[in-house]
Amino acid sequence: MAATTKITPSSPRLASLLSDVERGNIKIPVFQRQYIWNDEQIISLLDSIYRGFPVGSLLMWSTKEELKHERNVGGFKLPLTPEDYPVNYILDGQQRLTTLYGVFNSDQNTSDVELAERFNICYLPDEDVFAHISATSNKDRIQLNKILDTTKLLVELPKFNDEQKVKIARLTEAFKDYEFPIVTIRERSNKEVCSIFQRINSSGTPLSSMELLTAWTWSDKFDLRREIESLLDRLADKGYEKIDQPILMRMLASITIGSIDENDLVDVDPEVLVDGVNELKLAIFSAVDFLEGQLKIKNIVFVPFPIMIIPIVYFYAKIRKPTANQFSQLKKWFWQCALTQRYKAGTNRLVLEDLSKIERVFEAENPFNDSKIEIKDDVFKSSWRINSTSAKAALCLMAQLRPKSFLTGSEVDLGSVLSAYNARQFHHIYPKAHLNNLGVSFHEANVIANICFLSASENNAISDAAPENYFQRIPRDQAEPIFSAALIPEAARDGRLSFKEFIELRTKELTRVAQLLVDHGSI
Repeated sequence: MAATTKITPSSPRLASLLSDVERGNIKIPVFQRQYIWNDEQIISLLDSIYRGFPVGSLLMWSTKEELKHERNVGGFKLPLTPEDYPVNYILDGQQRLTTLYGVFNSDQNTSDVELAERFNICYLPDEDVFAHISATSNKDRIQLNKILDTTKLLVELPKFNDEQKVKIARLTEAFKDYEFPIVTIRERSNKEVCSIFQRINSSGTPLSSMELLTAWTWSDKFDLRREIESLLDRLADKGYEKIDQPILMRMLASITIGSIDENDLVDVDPEVLVDGVNELKLAIFSAVDFLEGQLKIKNIVFVPFPIMIIPIVYFYAKIRKPTANQFSQLKKWFWQCALTQRYKAGTNRLVLEDLSKIERVFEAENPFNDSKIEIKDDVFKSSWRINSTSAKAALCLMAQLRPKSFLTGSEVDLGSVLSAYNARQFHHIYPKAHLNNLGVSFHEANVIANICFLSASENNAISDAAPENYFQRIPRDQAEPIFSAALIPEAARDGRLSFKEFIELRTKELTRVAQLLVDHGSI
């Protein structure tokens, strides 16, 4: 129960709230987003307050932690105030607070004239509505930047008749006396604040610990959010757009503190975080080069478990120039993880175990030689679903054979096939329609062991032909390398085996190659 006293509700009047902003008692951290509200949202907020409707609470953090913050609000220049701590930082409600401060101070000194003009809102007493000043010509109106300042208001009132004055008085009272709900977090650890922060939605946009970290690490030369966004853009250019911000932050946690919980980053020294980001930028592109160059994986979507990218990045952060043996250890880990479906359960714990083993690789040990792993054929006999982890593991395996076109013998462009990643890029060796005619059910026909790489055009050309027919179209002088690259057993290369016999033989061949990868890291 003691912890509940550290979250304090209050309901100051709006005039008092805006006065606190003016005096610098409420500050906007640099991580907060730019002003994004449209004109309709501005009017709606004002109308809701005027009519006494709830508009949501503001969330403040009262702390002695000195965050980088904006001195001004919405471009309006605030007077210099002593930097006294603790201070109240606004965590949620920035758009509402900026709107209100801007509307009631739109005639003040500003560095953003265009935004200030958007805040120049008037009240039309005859219509009892709010409108932008540009839409109120030839109508009786009072600008809202006049009503909370008694001196300004008294100058304006003589322009109106008695009925209008009554409405303006009601308007003024409604805004001055509106009690704005505020929840203030006090005496909570950085990690607790981060956890609370992550559960908030602002304008429907989930916030993350990266926003807080941006404030803690921000300088004129370093902006964490900009660094992460730039990194995501560069990864997208390389076809790795599926790597997102949360997983990047987990990578950063692994590199800096050996954790994979991004919330743990909030207690890390800012200088350590800055160094960690620089290490991350180098390591992640080495990881992408490893996946593309060594494993022929051209898109992160093909990695059975996206979280597998974290140990790879960790490896390259720790080992910039791996030896041949260290490199072999990384490949063994990849195949052991992928082909045993290691991360299907207890993922976080197992990732941390693997990070610990990679530390041992750094110390020139061979932790991925420790135990004999026997690959079972279940992974290849399971149903073919393009997004299943088993299918992805099998496709990664098949990519190692550098598959070839059935009709021309040319090497399949894995970059094109894997980047597209749709069902037309893969072929049922014994086509489903053909098997259906033989009485083989869809479920029985649609197994991973019946799949191979094939371009969409060849897939269309072969269509539903029986293997004993379309196998005849394979160039005779290239048949052996084509069949071998597709892991089609010699006994099946005339296409005349029964489907059951074919699946048994190909499953054995896939399992054989899988065992080689797990044991040696390569074929």
